Amino acid sequence: MKKWIRYAEKKGAEYVEISSVEGRGTTIELYNGKIRELSSRFKVGYGVRVLYKSKFGNAFSNKEEIKNLIDKAIKNSKVMEKRSEIASCKAVKKRFYTKFKINPEDVDYERKIKDLVYVDKLRKDYRKVNTLKISYFDGTVNHRFINSEGSELFVRDIYTVFVAWAFAKTRNKLENFMEIERGRCGYELMKKSEETARYAMSKAEELLRAKHAKGGIFDVILDQKLGGVFTHEAVGHACEADLVLNNSSSFSKKLGEKIGSDIVNIVDDGNLREWGWTPFDSEGVLAKKTYLVKKGVLLNFLHSRETSKVFGAEPSGNGRNDSLANKIIPRMTNTYIENGDSNFEEMLSEIKNGYYLKGSAGGQVDTAGGDFLFNAKEGYIIKNGEFNGIVKGVSLLGNILETLKNIRLIGNDLKFSGGTCGKSSQGVPISCGSPHILIEKAKVGGL
Repeated sequence: MKKWIRYAEKKGAEYVEISSVEGRGTTIELYNGKIRELSSRFKVGYGVRVLYKSKFGNAFSNKEEIKNLIDKAIKNSKVMEKRSEIASCKAVKKRFYTKFKINPEDVDYERKIKDLVYVDKLRKDYRKVNTLKISYFDGTVNHRFINSEGSELFVRDIYTVFVAWAFAKTRNKLENFMEIERGRCGYELMKKSEETARYAMSKAEELLRAKHAKGGIFDVILDQKLGGVFTHEAVGHACEADLVLNNSSSFSKKLGEKIGSDIVNIVDDGNLREWGWTPFDSEGVLAKKTYLVKKGVLLNFLHSRETSKVFGAEPSGNGRNDSLANKIIPRMTNTYIENGDSNFEEMLSEIKNGYYLKGSAGGQVDTAGGDFLFNAKEGYIIKNGEFNGIVKGVSLLGNILETLKNIRLIGNDLKFSGGTCGKSSQGVPISCGSPHILIEKAKVGGL
């Protein structure tokens, strides 16, 4: 690969990076015990990005034709109108590997199917569950990166995912609940499959008894999943530097200002071995812990090397793309609210009339204006510090800046949940993390 770096430089490139990605994996899906899909997959790709006469050029291929890719990248740069600069980085040579106990590739199809069938048979314990869809995915990805600054990086990533989607039915009601367990780990994750499936089925049945929530202004507690989604969607996206530059963030002119209560500390850190683990980003910048908000003050944005140069900031390791064919833009990795000092029982006792909101069922955010709406999977009425019934169709809505200032208590029970974040038609793996959070005078959507 080094010879191609020299070739690109001789052609006039000011900066060069060459990447390759090789991935393989397995998918198995069962629908009420019957196999709907059993497949394997393999992909390989090669990408080149150059900075030529201060303009970026990219090229991608499924074939290892690096010389042609360099020529195409330089040619593509010539039609670009935008001129760019990137922040400089020290050369780094490192290798990273997922930690696992059982390599999924060492487990044959028969064993995997047998384990999934066992989980499916748990349906008999849930009389109102008429459908259970189970999905299993695993994969291995090898990513190599070199650049003209002398960096040489490699990561071998192994992941495993288990999904249980349960549907429960009575004469006039149908409810469903999906639970997902995923990790940068091996087949040992399947030890949690029975627990995951039972949780999904019990919740689907429980929602059959749920009443519709009554909307209004209430004190609420968010669980770790919904708190994490709030952190990611409402705060994390507003801290992505490209949105700030485009005036598409409500934080655009608030760097260094107080935007939340004193107890709010929000971090992005790709080093954590969560679903958003990104030891180095798509530009070869090593992951780092970045405080977005500390003691309620907005401290930093998330950067690619290009936005780092514009802001005069250190690269944060957040320049990412979902494919070597796509543009690198600022993206989150593992974004979370740090632990506070409270416990759940303390929070519960503080609420006289409110809600406990759990899980995430989608939503939307206007990062420019700061308004948001997040749907919870389930909710519980709280009366005088005690639970008083389950509700459905409940949501949290409001404005980011107002809500951050109304966070009164933060728990000491931080947990992460993973997913795929969509932005600019690209989807990358991320994790959202949060302890339980108590928010005063929150707007709750319902009937």
